[in-house]
Amino acid sequence: MNLNLLAQGAIEIILSFFTGLFIFFFGFKISFITKDIDELKELKDNNASVAILGVSFIFGIMIIVKEAISPSMDTLNQMITAEQFMLSSVVFSIVRILIFYIVSALFAFIILWLSIKLFLILTTDIDEMEEIKNKNVSVSLVISSLIISMSLILKDPLRVLLDGLVATPAIMDSGIKEHFINMSLFLEGLIELGISIFGVLFVFFISFKIFQILTKNIDEIAEIKKNNIAVGLLNGSFVFSIMIVVNMALEPGNRDLQRAISSENADFIPTLFSILRITGFLFGSALLSFVVIWLSMKCFMLLTRGIDEMAEIKNNNIAIALLIAILLISIAFLLQHGVKIFLEGLIPLPKLDSGVLDLSNMR
Repeated sequence: MNLNLLAQGAIEIILSFFTGLFIFFFGFKISFITKDIDELKELKDNNASVAILGVSFIFGIMIIVKEAISPSMDTLNQMITAEQFMLSSVVFSIVRILIFYIVSALFAFIILWLSIKLFLILTTDIDEMEEIKNKNVSVSLVISSLIISMSLILKDPLRVLLDGLVATPAIMDSGIKEHFINMSLFLEGLIELGISIFGVLFVFFISFKIFQILTKNIDEIAEIKKNNIAVGLLNGSFVFSIMIVVNMALEPGNRDLQRAISSENADFIPTLFSILRITGFLFGSALLSFVVIWLSMKCFMLLTRGIDEMAEIKNNNIAIALLIAILLISIAFLLQHGVKIFLEGLIPLPKLDSGVLDLSNMR
């Protein structure tokens, strides 16, 4: 029996239980998105679209919070397993975990809310909130796919930013030495967060629009307004699949930015090239995954000649839409690593030697 692990696990379970309930409850009570909608009234009226939107928003926050608190959990492990165990160090780590919970939840609220508002501003041909109030589940599915996509991609930058904001304390002979801000980590997280928010919103919006053009036999906006759940499910799953690939493809660029910023002789030029590389990975992975996922869907439809999937989806056949959605998401998970490696070969890592950028290996 490992008492250290038992203690750490028990503390994490208790903290997660109470803070999780707290975040979920206040996330439900504080109406950042649906300010013109009486959620309780709509839920009593069996408005599934409001429930889907609200739950996906809170679930997105939980995804971000879960990732953001991992550094503080590691700190707790260090304090519990230290050779010179001190109760004050453990208490400090618990307080740090609580700070991470609260701050990451607050950041997640704000960031997801801003992302959704920007998307609603871009989609001028439909009033999403009014449609959701009118029990339009199709609209809720599209917005929910945006929320979960943003959560998956923003969780890593936000973790880095918060880890820099409340830096890991060092264990000294005399106890713990607190480091409140690690500027290189904070700056790295801030840059990654900014690129991710605007880049992902742009990719999501453009992918949504191009998909409408390619599916010329279906007027997506008109069908979504008619609460065609099958069309909403297809659109949401297609764009969400692209985001799954983009999420992993950003890793090499983020690592490159970390090296550039944390270098002893950090300079503006290497940092700028790292930012450009992250941007290249974001849009390159989006384009590549869009093409491959689209071809996968079309090939599957050619193989299943006994049924016209697009006609069925246009007729609100949810079963067919669900089948295609699972196909797209499965293909995306399989594509993740290959797209990342392909882009690493296409946009190779520049060498950093004493803070000087060497572009010779990028030719």
